Amino acid sequence: MKLLRILSRAFILMAVLYAVYFVAVPTPTVSEFARQQVDNIAHQGGNLEYPDSTLIAYDAALRSNVDVLEMDVHLTRDNHLVVIHDDTVDRTTNGKGAVADYTLAELKVLDAAYWWPYHSNDDVAKQQVPVNQDFPYRGAGATIPTLDEMFQRYPHHRFTIELKDNSDELRTALIAKIDEYDRWSTILVASFYLETLQQLRQAKPQAQTYAAESEIKLFYVLQLLRLEKLYPYSIDAFAVPMTSGGLSLATPRFIQAAHNAGILVHYWTINTEADMQQLLEIGADGIMTDRPALLYQLQTGRKPVNLL
Repeated sequence: MKLLRILSRAFILMAVLYAVYFVAVPTPTVSEFARQQVDNIAHQGGNLEYPDSTLIAYDAALRSNVDVLEMDVHLTRDNHLVVIHDDTVDRTTNGKGAVADYTLAELKVLDAAYWWPYHSNDDVAKQQVPVNQDFPYRGAGATIPTLDEMFQRYPHHRFTIELKDNSDELRTALIAKIDEYDRWSTILVASFYLETLQQLRQAKPQAQTYAAESEIKLFYVLQLLRLEKLYPYSIDAFAVPMTSGGLSLATPRFIQAAHNAGILVHYWTINTEADMQQLLEIGADGIMTDRPALLYQLQTGRKPVNLL
């Protein structure tokens, strides 16, 4: 009889927990950043198609009808926000040194397309690039854009913006700039630094943010246990690779679990047709790619207009 009472109480407890979790716990609202289609997110404008983080690339991405422009920001010595991936100018321009050591005027004289297409991290060192190689956008007038230029040139497009360091100065400058243009509803902010994201969320509750790595790890464990609705953080989106540490994140279950928690799932950096097709089939919310024209063709069966 004692065992029966214990089992009965355990059953009642499980029933209560089930009711609380699956009935009483509401499904959070998905971020207003979401759209119905799978978002084509142009990583640095699409740096396998055009010189990355330049207006040349971002303009071309829009000709491919991308949904979201992805960019990284740094501060100049005179406190201007500029769009460039690295914290130095060496890899992409004809200059040398840290972005933070340049004034905006000094940065603007550099050729931001100088080394393209030989400036990816997988390429040989610049000094090993044959001198007879073609640099098609060298001297074409590409400069490092400011965030002001991006907001003014693309006033109605959604952006994802990554803070490239964890300084108070960079975070404060970005908040002020988004406030100035009233763009919180069209921007997702990313950072590898959890503290930076937490401080941003605290300062601006309306900010839409990606999760930091530690926040994604906790969610992964909860979704394995089918307890994703208990996820304690207010996150708008995950930016994840298809696999990490030998674990697959590109599964219908992971995406559905994220949706159960009101979270979008964007995958990076996806550059092959096979990977794009897989993510389209399993219901990804966004695909971040260096080849937005290719993704556009897969989604529509059409080539982008004026693709060079």
